[in-house]
Amino acid sequence: MMYTKKEEQEILIPLLKKFHQWHQPEKTIIIGIQGGQGTGKTTLVNVLQEVLSKAGYTVTSFSIDDFYTSWKERELLAKKYSKNPFYQISRGLPGTHQVKLLKKVLEKLRQGKQIEIPLFDKSLHQGAGDSIGFRKITQKQDFVLFEGWCLGLPVISFEELQRICKKEKINLKKLDPSLKHAKIVLQFVNEYQPLWKYIDHFIMLQPNSSSLHLQWRLQQEKELKQKKGSGMSKREVEKFVEPFLPFTYACYEKVNPDVKILIDKKHRMYGLKDGGI
Repeated sequence: MMYTKKEEQEILIPLLKKFHQWHQPEKTIIIGIQGGQGTGKTTLVNVLQEVLSKAGYTVTSFSIDDFYTSWKERELLAKKYSKNPFYQISRGLPGTHQVKLLKKVLEKLRQGKQIEIPLFDKSLHQGAGDSIGFRKITQKQDFVLFEGWCLGLPVISFEELQRICKKEKINLKKLDPSLKHAKIVLQFVNEYQPLWKYIDHFIMLQPNSSSLHLQWRLQQEKELKQKKGSGMSKREVEKFVEPFLPFTYACYEKVNPDVKILIDKKHRMYGLKDGGI
C-alpha cells in the first residue's frame, strides 16, 4: 500500500523529523512500533527503513513474530491449555515467543554487537509456522525498528482487562465464557516486562474503532480468496482476530507512546499526536 501525499506531508515527514531528533551518534536507538492486526506496522517499518537508510543511517528491523517458539513448543502449549481459546490459535499471544532470546538480542543490539535474528516462515505446518534459521547483523545500528502488536503491554489485573473490554465494546465473555482463561494470558505477560526496558521510543498505530481490526482482516482474506481460490471463512477469521483484541486495547490504553498515529477505516493515517495524548 502506498501512502498518499497528505499522509507523507502530515505524518511521515514530521515522524522522520522525530528520528533525526532521537538520533545519538554513539548509541543504537531502539524504536518500538506497536499496533494491532492490520494497522500497517510492516508497511510503515519498510518505508522508514528505506528513507532513513537513504539519509545515511544504519537501520535494521524485525518483528516480535520472528521470535515465535518452535511449532512443537506451541503444540505442547496448546495441549497444556487445551480448553483455553487463547492458545488454540497457532501463535501470537503472550507465551508463544522466545522471550529470553529476544532479550539477549535487544541487549546485544544496544551494545552494538554482532547478533543473529531468527527467520520465521508462517506458511509451514499448515500455516502454524516454524523457524527456518537466522540472519546476521554484523555492525552497530543507528536505529532498530522493532514492531509487534503487544509491544509495551504492561502487567494489569483481570478486573482492569474487563473494564477496558467493556469500554471498547469487546465481548470478553464470548471469547472466554468461564472468565478464567484470559488470566493465564495475563500471567505470561509478566515474562515480557524486561523486554520493554530496551525500547527508547514508542510509535503507536491506533484505529479509531475496535471493529476495524476484524474488518481489515476479513478484507485481506477476501482478497486472498480472489487470488488463490481458497482462504479462511468469516468464522475462522473471527477466531484468529478476536483473541488478540482485549490485549491489543490494553496496549492502546496503557502504553504511553512518544508518537501516536491514528488510522481511519480506509486504512489511511490521518492524525499524529505527541506523547500519547
